[in-house]
Amino acid sequence: MANNNQIDCISPNTGAPFDKWSQTTPAELQALLDTVHKKSFYELKEASSRSSILLSISNLIEKHREDFEALIVREVGKTQTEAKSEIDYSKSFLTYMADAVSSLELTEQIESNRNVNIVPRGVGLLITPFNDPLAGITRKIANCIGSGAGAIIKPPELGIKTATKFEDILKQDKLDHILSFLRTDDKNLIQQLMAADEIGTISFTGSTEVGILLSTNAGRNLKPFVGELGGINPFVIFSDADVNKAVDDLVVRKIKAAGQACSAQNILFVEKQVADDTIQKIADAFSKIKASATDSVADAKMGPVRTKKALEALYTFEEKLIKSGAICVAGSENRTKEAGFLYDPAAYLISEPNIFLEYEIFAPLLGICIFEDREKLREIIRSNKQPLALYAYSSDSHYLKEFIYGLNYGSIGLNDTGIQGAHAPTGGFGQAGIGREGGIWGLREFTTTINVKEVFS
Repeated sequence: MANNNQIDCISPNTGAPFDKWSQTTPAELQALLDTVHKKSFYELKEASSRSSILLSISNLIEKHREDFEALIVREVGKTQTEAKSEIDYSKSFLTYMADAVSSLELTEQIESNRNVNIVPRGVGLLITPFNDPLAGITRKIANCIGSGAGAIIKPPELGIKTATKFEDILKQDKLDHILSFLRTDDKNLIQQLMAADEIGTISFTGSTEVGILLSTNAGRNLKPFVGELGGINPFVIFSDADVNKAVDDLVVRKIKAAGQACSAQNILFVEKQVADDTIQKIADAFSKIKASATDSVADAKMGPVRTKKALEALYTFEEKLIKSGAICVAGSENRTKEAGFLYDPAAYLISEPNIFLEYEIFAPLLGICIFEDREKLREIIRSNKQPLALYAYSSDSHYLKEFIYGLNYGSIGLNDTGIQGAHAPTGGFGQAGIGREGGIWGLREFTTTINVKEVFS
């Protein structure tokens, strides 16, 4: 029986509870772990089986598309358009990996009597984020199943109902021996699971602070850790850029999921010659976007931030910005008059970038810094301690390639913000994370090798 201690699910659209959830008990968790460990590896032994199961999961998501869309809107406040896109994005990881593993060589002969077998490290422990409550799960399970391992998924409390719906359809299709879910806010229980012998790889998406704690615990137990953590992501507009395109891309990227994405930019560096024009265009664009309750506004352009705590943190950060001398150039009327955690997009002009280089803005708030010295700018960008993503716009392709040389960011977009995809590796450097997700690189994080030499008389 599940724990009867019911926990409220709060909708960011209303600020009120819309459902409840109950926690997995330690006894239930042990049973789940035993089942996945004993059954998943055998069923996933062949690459063809992995491919088949990945496609089956993709088809299940499509079958329940409307339910997932409604949950994503209600639970995390994405717009209805964003929720529809997330379903497609979720499926893309599964279908890509299904195709990739269908031609995967699981054994490589390196001598006449010696093979190297590529094998899974063990059951995956997948700790997923709230901002992509479905895609955040599928991008990890694609890698894990592709490697030949089942997984225990620990979904976020803020995305628990979407994850529970996913859990339910897997059970109905009798796939819960491949993928099982741990619903808990008990940190001690998670630590115990990380130490379990059955767990092979731990994958986490979330804040740098939590990621450091988890990676330390994983290392203590000699477990490989993959972490996509917080990012300080600069966006650069040089004087020879197509300013209209740059601003259009910046605005779309910044308001997606109300700025609650690891790869969202939080500071814009704009060259002095085009600064006035750029700032005015951003102010005009932001003025036309209002945060809305996405479960009641079908054509909302942007939804709420996820929690009351996040909203209050934004107000506190704004106060800090104003005290530092920052000038609000867009979004001066952010105080909501409605229920829910609504915050219209805002932009602040700053003279020095440090305040935005020390704090990840997981919200629709943008810092703008004007620069003149390109070499000094490059040094600022290179010194970033959380280099996850970088965007740079210029019509000079040769210069852009020279500019980014030696800048270790996990993903770089040149005149484009579409840096992610199921076929591409994502992750960061330094405090932005370790390891990679996506593509064949993500699969490799869950595998290791066995050296087999054969001698028969």
